[in-house]
Amino acid sequence: MERLKDYYYRPRKVIPSLDLANGSERQQRSERREACICLMAALLKFTDVASLRVGIPTKDGFVNLTVDLIARHTGMNLKRVERALHDLKAAGLVTVSQPRQLKEDGTWKGLAAVKAISRHLFAVFGLGSMLKYERDKASKRLKKKQRQWEQDAETEKGQNTRTGRARFGLFMGGMASQVNDKRKPKPKPQTTNRQSRDDFEYRKQQMVRAGELKQANPDWSRDKCFEEADKQLSGRRMA
Repeated sequence: MERLKDYYYRPRKVIPSLDLANGSERQQRSERREACICLMAALLKFTDVASLRVGIPTKDGFVNLTVDLIARHTGMNLKRVERALHDLKAAGLVTVSQPRQLKEDGTWKGLAAVKAISRHLFAVFGLGSMLKYERDKASKRLKKKQRQWEQDAETEKGQNTRTGRARFGLFMGGMASQVNDKRKPKPKPQTTNRQSRDDFEYRKQQMVRAGELKQANPDWSRDKCFEEADKQLSGRRMA
């Protein structure tokens, strides 16, 4: 970071491509040099050394930082940051690409631009060899972190599966109790053995169908599953 300041005092000698980025032989204005230095410092602060991209690697993928966010860290207004970014791009020190995402309505949505630091910037300050060493270390750290994320995801998936099985088991147990309660003898008109068998078979079918409905609709309550199962089975009887 300290070496960036050298550009302010000796722009043509330190980073000539940036000093000539405006297409003029004249030396870059001091306030423009200051903006470029501030922006480079902010970009380097958030650079992932393994990929040289500006952003944060997460378990869900790489998060590219927006220009608005970077501008807030520089303390400069957005327009000034955009001009400095244009100079850095023209000098070949930074690359910027604009990814897009296709929406359901067929239109395109612009995502945060992918910003990457060029190796040339490090070479300018004699840090080319050190950069390779640090990138190797950063890549190993990132791979280790990715393996940990994968293990955590598998653990969470297993926990969710066990929880789902436990809930379904409780649901089925509750349904069985409900069916048994309905099978308990109650004062009612005398029925034939065939009617009793038919009623028992119907309750079994109702419980099985309610279980299938619960699996297909986890957010349904027990009563709703039984009610829908009863409707479907009653419809079959009528048919």
